[in-house]
Amino acid sequence: MSNHRTWMVCFVLSCTVAVTACSEKATSSAPSSVAPAPAVDGSVEPQPGDGNTVVSRFAGAKWFAGSVPSPQKADPKQTPIKVGFVNVDAGPIGAMPELHTSTDGAVEFINSELGGVKGRPVELVPCLLSNPLSPDEAQACGRKMVANKVVAVLGGIGLSQGPMLEVLKDNNIPLVGGLPVNRAEMTSPMSFQFSGGAPGAFVAFADQAVRAEGADRIAVVYAEYPAIKSAAVDFGARLAREFGASQVTEIPFPMGSQDYSTVVQKAVESNPDAILVGAADLACAPIMESLADLKSTAQLYLVGSCADAKYLKKVGLDRIGGARFNIENRIDQTASDLADTELYTLAMAKYAPETTARGAATVSFRDAMNLWAIMDTKGAGVTSEGIIDSLRSAKSAPSFDGHPYTCDGQQMPEMPSMCAPQQVIVKVDAEGNFSEVSKGWIDVSKILAEHPPTD
Repeated sequence: MSNHRTWMVCFVLSCTVAVTACSEKATSSAPSSVAPAPAVDGSVEPQPGDGNTVVSRFAGAKWFAGSVPSPQKADPKQTPIKVGFVNVDAGPIGAMPELHTSTDGAVEFINSELGGVKGRPVELVPCLLSNPLSPDEAQACGRKMVANKVVAVLGGIGLSQGPMLEVLKDNNIPLVGGLPVNRAEMTSPMSFQFSGGAPGAFVAFADQAVRAEGADRIAVVYAEYPAIKSAAVDFGARLAREFGASQVTEIPFPMGSQDYSTVVQKAVESNPDAILVGAADLACAPIMESLADLKSTAQLYLVGSCADAKYLKKVGLDRIGGARFNIENRIDQTASDLADTELYTLAMAKYAPETTARGAATVSFRDAMNLWAIMDTKGAGVTSEGIIDSLRSAKSAPSFDGHPYTCDGQQMPEMPSMCAPQQVIVKVDAEGNFSEVSKGWIDVSKILAEHPPTD
């Protein structure tokens, strides 16, 4: 694989994880991650319970699906409801085994404590990609799902999912959630995503920098690749201009570049009030270091994965304190009366103890819980058609530990599969604490409705 392709994979994965990587409450002052595992000290205090189950510690409390029920096991004698799962568990490119382990944990939690789906156990049918760039493998996964008669497919991660989605479309099987990293997942009528992807992040960057914090001169730095350019330019730079910035300087750099100091120098020379960066992974630390070396006073906006401990420690929190990052969950839970976050933490500890509750694991657990809620409402006779109908008619539907979702295809009109693109902007201080700087959720859908693309 060329350096250009490798960099693209890293960027797309990082941008996708960026909007999920700090979806848990920041309760630790140590810079272990932008998403420290949430302590169980939120708005709903867990009780002793029965000593064996998680839901007994919250029985009767409010959560996304009404009230937390009493624990009940699925009946192993009943015919299971099959749900597919596609992911890259191992390999040099795009491997995210935590998506699989957290999905397994969610399914075990559902069967062990939520009664499955009206008594019927949920059976996960995995299809693991050895080469995430192979359209043939993706298509084979689609055929496997059809052969196993799954009612839906939970998304993990893959980089060539178009052929799989075509098979699912032909057989009326929905893809629910995952980490959308290609256009097919963002546009297919069979795909339903609880995310805004990198475009949603840049909408939030522009809104926070210009409208909320009054930046007048903006520098947008991005890699020269169509998908990256679209997020940075069509969403970030365009909206910054429409929001009133008097100067927006677009600064592309070659894919596979090893010299980030040059591009950062160009950005600083434009004398910006804010710098929006379309780069991640190995570019994170060099960009932050270069800006610190140049003593730039511009407000820096980066995708959330750049707040990983290894980057923050390398640069030094004292040098980059105040940097902004995007997330897709609330850090500030003071106004919440839901048990979702605390319940999630304990469920992961019990059913996926080898997997940290931070990071991308929260995405796959959320996806499984949202699908379960739909299936449980439909009843033991749930079908693919029923799930699709529920998703397509969803209007501000409650999402497990996330923003309510609406799958009308209009939340991000150019990417109609995105059902919950709302973002939160957070900052890190010199002690490694994260806090919200946006006023709660940034409504990406409303912004795009008011400022649609002109072509």
